[in-house]
Amino acid sequence: MFYLIQNHNIEEVDLNKKVLSEDDNLIGYLSVDELGPDMPGLSIPNAFIERCKMETSHFHGNFEVYDEFSYGVINIVNIMNTYQARDRIGIFIRRNMLIFVEIIDEDESIRSIFNESIKRYSVNATKEKILYGVLEMLIDNANKHLAQTEEQIIKIEEQIVEGRIDKFLNRKIFQLRNQLSILDNYYEHLVELGEELQSNSNDLFSGKELRYLKIFSGKAARLSANTKTQSENLIHLREAHDAAVNYELNWVMKVFTVVTVIFLPLTLIVGWYGMNFTTMPELTWKYGYLFVICLSITVLCGSVYYFKRKKLL
Repeated sequence: MFYLIQNHNIEEVDLNKKVLSEDDNLIGYLSVDELGPDMPGLSIPNAFIERCKMETSHFHGNFEVYDEFSYGVINIVNIMNTYQARDRIGIFIRRNMLIFVEIIDEDESIRSIFNESIKRYSVNATKEKILYGVLEMLIDNANKHLAQTEEQIIKIEEQIVEGRIDKFLNRKIFQLRNQLSILDNYYEHLVELGEELQSNSNDLFSGKELRYLKIFSGKAARLSANTKTQSENLIHLREAHDAAVNYELNWVMKVFTVVTVIFLPLTLIVGWYGMNFTTMPELTWKYGYLFVICLSITVLCGSVYYFKRKKLL
């Protein structure tokens, strides 16, 4: 689908029936199968076509800048589900042209984003506004995800403070950090893209409309900074969790040590009187058995009193 911006209004156009002039501002949306060098009036370079058809899943890719055009590919992350298969979109820009290429769009979300941007800026339209509208909706759920992640971090903090150590807590922290790492890479890529577009080194954009690209770059940069902050918070949570686990382990070891020390004198008494030498007077003493019982109880109570006084029990 193609649209022309005329007098700041957007009108759909059929390129097979319309001959483009240098004054026409064209906005287009193509699938990768429709993309080709023979499309009427577009003059899309083969390098961009090959880039769109290249199988790649990495985040960071240079936004290619030339004298008369710029192009790049964005690997889109589903912010609410970072493990979902990623959509991919290509962007081609000339002074009077903005083309979006649908490379992968499993749920037609990219097409919906494009249509929403066209609808949103149907009046007082410029290609900079359309581009901003599409890029902004790529991070539409970012603040919602940050809020949800913050709630999860607070719940984990409460668990640690209350001593409710979940055996799967480390796994939860790892999963959150992994998601934040993916999103941080994604936001960094969008920041680089926004800054490259904002620099306007090949003068493809109107100077007064560059503020929209500046707004987008600022949003992406803030999201990246907030994501890094949450990732650092998770590192502190991991340290606090490890400290809580170590404290609990130390407490258990302390209890076992104290119990061992308490019963060690009793073990000595048992070993001493278990030798059964014939010359031991307690063996034939009438009150020998009772004496050993009283001695053991006295030693036990004395040890318990001592450790309680030292606040070790």
